[in-house]
Amino acid sequence: MGKVEKINLNEKQMELVTYYSENDMARLKRICNPIINMKNVDQKDYDDLYSDALKVLLESVQTFDETADCSFNTFLTGNIKRSFYDWSRDQLTWKRCNLEYETDENGEIKKDKNGKPIKKKVYDVSMDVPLEDGSDLREKIPSNFSVETELGLNGDDTVEKVNILLDSMPRLQKQITILKMRKVPVEKIKKILNISQSDYENAVERIKRNENMEMFLKDTKYNMEEYNMKDRVIAISESEDYRMDKLPMFTLLQQKKDGDINCKYILQRKPFQWSEEEANRYFCRILSSLPVPEIVLCEQKVKELIIAYLIDGLQRLSYAEAFRNNRIKIGSVGAERHLIEYREYSLDENGNRILDDNGFPTYELKICDVIGKYYKDLPDELKKRFDVFNFNVTKFFNCTDQQIADHLRDYNNHSSMNKEQLGLTKITTVTAGKIKKISEKNMFFKNCCKITTTNETKGKLERVVAEAIMLLFHKDDWKAKLENAYKYVDENATDEEFEQLNSDLNRLELAIGENNKEVTKLFTPAAIPMWVAVFNEFTKYNIEDSRFVDFLNAYVTDLKDRTVDGVSMKTFKSEQSKKRTTIMGKINLLVTLMKDYLHIEDTEETENTYEETTDEKVTENENNTVEETTEDNVTTEEMESVVTESQSEEDHELQFVKEVADPNVEQEDIELYKDFIDDYLKLDSCVYKVGMPVLLALMAYACNAEKDEEFSEWLNEMEKQHRIFTGSEKDNYEKLKAEFLQFLDSHNNKAA
Repeated sequence: MGKVEKINLNEKQMELVTYYSENDMARLKRICNPIINMKNVDQKDYDDLYSDALKVLLESVQTFDETADCSFNTFLTGNIKRSFYDWSRDQLTWKRCNLEYETDENGEIKKDKNGKPIKKKVYDVSMDVPLEDGSDLREKIPSNFSVETELGLNGDDTVEKVNILLDSMPRLQKQITILKMRKVPVEKIKKILNISQSDYENAVERIKRNENMEMFLKDTKYNMEEYNMKDRVIAISESEDYRMDKLPMFTLLQQKKDGDINCKYILQRKPFQWSEEEANRYFCRILSSLPVPEIVLCEQKVKELIIAYLIDGLQRLSYAEAFRNNRIKIGSVGAERHLIEYREYSLDENGNRILDDNGFPTYELKICDVIGKYYKDLPDELKKRFDVFNFNVTKFFNCTDQQIADHLRDYNNHSSMNKEQLGLTKITTVTAGKIKKISEKNMFFKNCCKITTTNETKGKLERVVAEAIMLLFHKDDWKAKLENAYKYVDENATDEEFEQLNSDLNRLELAIGENNKEVTKLFTPAAIPMWVAVFNEFTKYNIEDSRFVDFLNAYVTDLKDRTVDGVSMKTFKSEQSKKRTTIMGKINLLVTLMKDYLHIEDTEETENTYEETTDEKVTENENNTVEETTEDNVTTEEMESVVTESQSEEDHELQFVKEVADPNVEQEDIELYKDFIDDYLKLDSCVYKVGMPVLLALMAYACNAEKDEEFSEWLNEMEKQHRIFTGSEKDNYEKLKAEFLQFLDSHNNKAA
């Protein structure tokens, strides 16, 4: 056994060693893994390389020159790269090398004196070999593996593109992609990563949806011969039999009144589907002379009469007609453009416009605040602007019932913005950019959270960031209504606050690591802001971050049902989850549980800042929330009636889901499921007719089976059927559950 050399390090050098080696060498591995991933080494060699990196760390802290023009991290990374290159070179023994025949200048195989072909080694070249210009060889030589071929894509890849793609992926997706690039069979991938077939399929589907995949498609050429037009061929005569015009508002409203435009096609929905906010925004847009979506008509010949059915634009014309007839006034909600500029022309005693010396009419620019005004209250110039507003009108001729139904589906085949997406449009692009930088780039969301593709595409993570900012830095001004939370963050959050949140999330991701899968189930979109606030409290005590993960594991296994001073998480199950008293109460309880588990004693500097405030303060904030979310002049009795009714509905929903789908479901889960359903379904979807309790139970069943992505696809199919539901809630649940299982079977058969 060789002699062990004693290493003497000063305090600063020890701090560096500890920084990079703590938490199972997490920071050191973060440097190593990108280098290892490009080497195509076996999993069995990882530990050797990590050990080598640790030796390099110890050498580097002793040789680092603090006066040099580089950071220690840069110095260490360069040393690890060079050491790994030496390791790769030393692995190339004769038995491990490929061989080829030597050839002469004419391409003929050389032979030795015995007439046998002469062989020579073919050395593998490491892509990490350092060049004189400081770059790596892999930056100069294009890679020969094909990510897009493995994932069903086309195009030439480059190492740079692959690195960008890998860096954007969660840990599991990255591991699968790397293994697939190495041609590892699917069954072996699942065994190596210890994942199920469902986990594998879901990860691959999300890899295919990664936005960075578009880099591999830039040179794709589409061959029309590949398409099988078997379902329906559109005749040229049909595709050309339409016309696009412009018609003013007054003409369309007159045609609607006279019956020249028929608004009662059998498949058309009822008018007045919009919220007050949507209607106000529409009116202000017209009065601002800004374009709105087109009107679509389908002409059909019935008993020698030509009838023009309105198939898209019923809401636009119905609300315009109601406003024009002074049945609706413009409200404040949604009316961002309520200050409308117009010209007030000078008139003589006969009502004619007065002209200046150049023959132009004289006028004064004025501004009209249209909030609270009916059509009759508008200045004449704005009345005229409303009446002559031009719509784009597309008219299809000689339509059959099937064609009208097709057009009706096509023009309504879209999802409206949800509250998260819409709220983000109401803040400055600077603040939106800061929010998205965290929601899209921070690896905590990708590696440590229970988040679906729908959560990502529907803006749930942006909401998480905004609410986390509120809880960490502005909890006394907490806003239950998302639009108000976005607005507050836009006006008050600082760069330092965004940086602190990003840092906390990075620390959490590093601490949780790869081996705490049960913990990640806590971090749903609805719960992440709350847990981040608890972690932020934890950071005040200067304790190793891994201890917070210990608390999370203890919470999952034991502490979640524990009662403190008569309060447990179940206490809040019937409360509205975004109400200030609810969320502050939850955080206070979790902080108390954490301090008790970790044996933390408070000081004046570290006392819990989420403890319940005075009744006066809470009442004030809750009243502010009520004023933001309810109509004017609502009496206390009416408000209490609404709250009681709402709580009764919530209790019924929770109990129904417990009874038929998941006995362990909690109110927080119900709120999350509601968000999912609102994301999956259009606002006017016929599927809502089955009832929210049934939809929540189906959602709970799908989530427990880890089939929430398939559930969204199934709901999309359901929307197209225009179903009518009868029977009890339980009967409808069992019937639809059976249909969902049939859908899963057919889905699995197609995949096979």
